[in-house]
Amino acid sequence: MASRQGRATRARTAGARARRLVPRDERRVQILEAAAALFSQRGFAGTTTRQIAAAVGTSETVLFRHFPTKESLYTALLERWTSAADVDRWLAELRVLADRCDDEALFRAVATAILESYRRDPAYHRLMLFAALEDHGLARIAHVRYSAPLTSFLREYVARRQASGAFRRIRPELVVHMLLSAAAQYAQWSALGVNPLALSDDDVARQAVTLLAGLRA
Repeated sequence: MASRQGRATRARTAGARARRLVPRDERRVQILEAAAALFSQRGFAGTTTRQIAAAVGTSETVLFRHFPTKESLYTALLERWTSAADVDRWLAELRVLADRCDDEALFRAVATAILESYRRDPAYHRLMLFAALEDHGLARIAHVRYSAPLTSFLREYVARRQASGAFRRIRPELVVHMLLSAAAQYAQWSALGVNPLALSDDDVARQAVTLLAGLRA
């Protein structure tokens, strides 16, 4: 009996020592990855910090050293996927096309980027869906950091092209909606593993370009 207790004590001590040996940055990444998987499967309300710590193989105490609250962990996930620098860099690339008035390349680039985002980070988009369904503040943060700058840029571009006589007078907001919604709908289908219309990425990119036919004066 004493021997078994001794072995159990040594095992707990060894486990604790192993947890302490994980470098801080590495542990942070482990926590973020585990949290992303759980949040994207169960949502914010359905996931506990105890579950996240268990998935990492650590304790809630260690988790809270990195992220004082579940909210701070949730926000850190958003920053990891869509940092302000990444958004600024992408918009800078789109502005190069906009400055050249290359309508086709710009519309195609936007549609392609949406498709690539869903394929590269499906957990992020599931997380955003949960956040919206739960009316969580993260959905609004994502809109301010990511969606709003893009939609504002595109709205201004369409308005500028209309002012120059290149595009017909249609509400710029409707044009932006048509451009983004088609790509997002197809991307969501793909993320769910369904494709009822048997479309391809190239079909969706061409659809974005076809939108120009109805816009050009």
